[in-house]
Amino acid sequence: MDITRRQLGTLVGAALLTPYLPARPAAAAVAWQLMWAPEASSVGLGAFETIEDDRADSHPAGQPHIFAEGNNFRFNMHTVDRDTMTDRQRQEVTGTRNPSGYLQWLKGETWRVTYSMFIPSSLKATTTFTHISQTKMPGTGTLPITTTSLRRVNGVQTIEHTIYEQGILVGRTNLEPLQDKWIDAEYEIKIGDGSAGSVRWVLRDGSTTLVDATKTGDTFLGDRVRPKWGIYRSLGDTSGSLQNCYMLLTNMRAYKQVQVTATRLEAENATISQGVVESNHAGYSGTGFVNSDNVAGAYTEWGFQQGTAGPATLTIRYANGTSANRPMDVTVNGTVVASGLSFAGTGAWTTWASKTVNANLVAGANTVRLTATTANGCPNLDYLDITGP
Repeated sequence: MDITRRQLGTLVGAALLTPYLPARPAAAAVAWQLMWAPEASSVGLGAFETIEDDRADSHPAGQPHIFAEGNNFRFNMHTVDRDTMTDRQRQEVTGTRNPSGYLQWLKGETWRVTYSMFIPSSLKATTTFTHISQTKMPGTGTLPITTTSLRRVNGVQTIEHTIYEQGILVGRTNLEPLQDKWIDAEYEIKIGDGSAGSVRWVLRDGSTTLVDATKTGDTFLGDRVRPKWGIYRSLGDTSGSLQNCYMLLTNMRAYKQVQVTATRLEAENATISQGVVESNHAGYSGTGFVNSDNVAGAYTEWGFQQGTAGPATLTIRYANGTSANRPMDVTVNGTVVASGLSFAGTGAWTTWASKTVNANLVAGANTVRLTATTANGCPNLDYLDITGP
């Protein structure tokens, strides 16, 4: 709040129930469109474009090595398994397939994949290659584009992600603390030649983010990019780490970055607790902005209707003419999705900035509330843009 304005401490613009606001289109923006969400228990291996299960028929007694187990995809590897290239082992699936056909990842596009994986202590890092996911161009004899690998570094077991041909290490962390538990992976690829390409790799253990790294590099060979998952390892390991093992994957999702039109909800039309609508600082959208009282607990809440459920990006436009941070909790449908999110000073009350938050929305009625967490109150709030699903 401006220090010159009188503290009203009243509920302004609020009704007993949050009004479900009329919205208007905002500028075009980018969003993540969910393209692939297979459930192992229902679609099984039909989720993938091809299955490379003991393609040399080296171990019939162990077949199938790849199958749905409950709602998980399971990959078994035995020490006797051999690929068609007999110096290595391979049990992998390729591509992302929906009932209408497989998805094509093309040059110029950006894709994001998320999934959970279980790596038992029997699946160890090795001195030679052990890949558990890759991206490649379809066809035989092509090098990987990117790899997630289990590699021994100075005798230490690690999990790492690389842009393969250029030898660019995107990120790496110790493997052993992550074995025998479910961990979460997020992989984002901007498909392009040379510096037009990039990769982001995120690895989380519960609520702890272990790696969140982005590197620029060549991510296109030709034709298209196709993801692969499974166990693909060399028999040349010198650490004695090769043994019967397996890996589990679940909650696999693929998103494509698309251009969409955001839905804009003006703050002056929202429910406001301990604040007022003003228009004395230039640069705002609509007819004004919300200036909250300098008090913890002041909030602005929007209610709106959503046609479909799914992930969305929330963009909050604000101004903070002080040098003090004015953090807020972001609550979606009663659940805090960002606690104490920072809204630092923007240099002037007429200088507006944006902050984004990712959240899942439901089909039908939704609410988003921004609540001040300190006695400084909220920054001035201009609007909320909702992009997706």
